[in-house]
Amino acid sequence: MDSKEESRQKILDNLESYGVHFDVTTGRLVAPNLREMQNQLALQTNTRGLSYRNKVIDSFAKPNEINILKVNPYLIVVDSIRLNRIWSYACSFWSIPITNGYGRRIRILVIDRNNQKLIGIIGLADPIIGLGARDSFIGWSKEQKIKRLYNCMTAYILGAVPPYNLIFGSKLVALTTMFPQVRKIFYEKYKDTIPIISGNKKIPHLVYIDTLGAFGKSAIYTRLQNWKFVGYTKGQSHIHITANGSWDMIKQLVPESAFRTYKYGQGPNWKMRILKAGLKELGFSNDMLSIGWQRGYYSCPLAENWKEYLNGETNKIIWKSYTESELINYWREKWLIPRLDKLRDKLTSFESKLR
Repeated sequence: MDSKEESRQKILDNLESYGVHFDVTTGRLVAPNLREMQNQLALQTNTRGLSYRNKVIDSFAKPNEINILKVNPYLIVVDSIRLNRIWSYACSFWSIPITNGYGRRIRILVIDRNNQKLIGIIGLADPIIGLGARDSFIGWSKEQKIKRLYNCMTAYILGAVPPYNLIFGSKLVALTTMFPQVRKIFYEKYKDTIPIISGNKKIPHLVYIDTLGAFGKSAIYTRLQNWKFVGYTKGQSHIHITANGSWDMIKQLVPESAFRTYKYGQGPNWKMRILKAGLKELGFSNDMLSIGWQRGYYSCPLAENWKEYLNGETNKIIWKSYTESELINYWREKWLIPRLDKLRDKLTSFESKLR
């Protein structure tokens, strides 16, 4: 068996290990249970932080340490070894795979002022360059997107950790993306940088945040202020192939000259393009990227005139006037107070399971 055939079989074995089967007749992958597939991938990609548990567990709340009506979030940027360990351990609670990716990254811890425990996490990253659901929603041209995509970020991970996830903590975390502090964090981090792709210095105003629901629509954003469901993606993805050792094998099969032309900064979605080239070398078709994983696309604009700005119709930004206290009060009044007894029961039940 030659090296390409060995690599091909190893990739198929990796896919089988988390429930993705190759149909030799159609050349397509079949994933009968997408949730189980992602759960198995998460076990491979999200568990590295478990080794930090004993060092950071004091930053995670016990149920009896939460005063539901006094939950009061503030944000901390991950910028130290200890905060990175807290982040890594928090990621281990996710049942979908989390990848580091490329480009700009901002990682934020959401902390409860009332007890100094972690409520949840937000990871912001460079948006996908080619995303049909977003592009049709914004309605921008290719030239406008090249100019203004810099002012957008995607929440690649967002949510609450236990036990805050029992009291609508993920909705609260989603609301904190609208804190004025998030825009300030973005501005301060990138005010002195020059984007790789354009090579032109841009003003780092964060005008638009979006995200993708893991399994179609997401309960986190349902009926949540300023978060809007737009539609579904087409179901093409690379994570089922690249979130394990297969990616390293595929990169080795792509000619060096081709790899140089696809590196970050020399074209859209470079990882997807490298992957397609590698799959071709192995005799696979691009159909390997389609497993029916349609994700819900959600938008969260931070400016009143976000569409005009992103379409290049204006250079003046009119920010939405959200304050931290208004957003927290909205969360408390809409999601907590009407369900207070049930939420307290949930915390009590969770406490009893820990004993």
